[in-house]
Amino acid sequence: METQQKQQISIEVAQMAEKLSQKKIAIKAGISAATINHMINGKWELIKDEMWSKVKVALNIELNWNHASTKNYENMIKLLGAAQKGGMSIAIAMKEGRSKSHTYKRFVRNNENVIYVECKNYWTKKTFVQAMLRAAGLSSEGTVGELIENLIDHVRTLHQPRPIMIWDQSDKLKDPQLDLFMDVYNDLEGHCAFVLSGVPALEKRILKGVQRDKIGYRELYSRIGRKFITLPDVVLSDVTAICQANGLNDEDSIVQIFNECQGDIRRVRRSIEQIGWIKREKKAA
Repeated sequence: METQQKQQISIEVAQMAEKLSQKKIAIKAGISAATINHMINGKWELIKDEMWSKVKVALNIELNWNHASTKNYENMIKLLGAAQKGGMSIAIAMKEGRSKSHTYKRFVRNNENVIYVECKNYWTKKTFVQAMLRAAGLSSEGTVGELIENLIDHVRTLHQPRPIMIWDQSDKLKDPQLDLFMDVYNDLEGHCAFVLSGVPALEKRILKGVQRDKIGYRELYSRIGRKFITLPDVVLSDVTAICQANGLNDEDSIVQIFNECQGDIRRVRRSIEQIGWIKREKKAA
C-alpha cells in the first residue's frame, strides 16, 4: 500500500477516534488498540499492508474516490437527521445502486451516536447482535441474552445527540433476526431512532407478513409508521456531479455513462474508474 494511502487512512482513523475513542475504533476494526494508536501517531514500521487494508475495509474508508452530493444523498441525510433528532423509526425501500449504503456510511462518519450495520444473509441472532456491539465499539463476548442487554444498556447511556440504529440491507435478515427489532425497539422506544433499510423486497415481505397476520409483522409495521419511504431515480445532474468530483468532465462521456448506468450508481463508478484506467494505460504507453 502506498504511503499516501496510509496517510489518508491514518487521518480518517484519527478523526473517528476523536468522536469515539481509540479503543472503540480498534474494536470496530477488529485489531488491537495499540495498532490504532501507532497508525494515528505515524509509527508505521511494524504495521503490515494487510493490516492497513483490514482497517480500510472494516471502517469503510474510501481511497481514490471522491464523494459527490446527489439529490438522493442530500434528501437521505436530511431524513436521517430528522429521524435522529426526533427519535423516529422509519423504513426505506429503494432499488439497489441508489447510494443508500454510501449515504449511511457518510452519516456515521459525520455524526455521533450512530450504530450502523450492513446485514448479512448468514447471520444468526448472536452474530447479528455481535455486529451491532462492534459497530458501537463494544465487546461482543457473551450469550445472546447478555449481548442484547449490553447493547441496550449502552444505548441508554447515549443522550446528546440522540442515538440512532441503522440496519442496512435488512431484507437479508431471517425472521428470528428481524424479530430483534421489536425487542430492541420496545426497550429503547422514545430514546433511540431506528432505520430499517433495504431493497423493495423488504417492503413486499413485510406487507405480505401483515396480510397473512404473521406473528410480529403487524407490530413491526406499526413501529415504522405503516409506510416505506422511497426516493426518486438517479438523474443526469447526479451522474454529472459524481463524474466531475472524480475528474471526469467530458460532457459526451458523462451523458453516455448516464444512459448506460440504468440508475445504478455502482455502474457509474465502474465506468468512471474504467475510463481512468484506460487513460492511465494510454499515458503509460
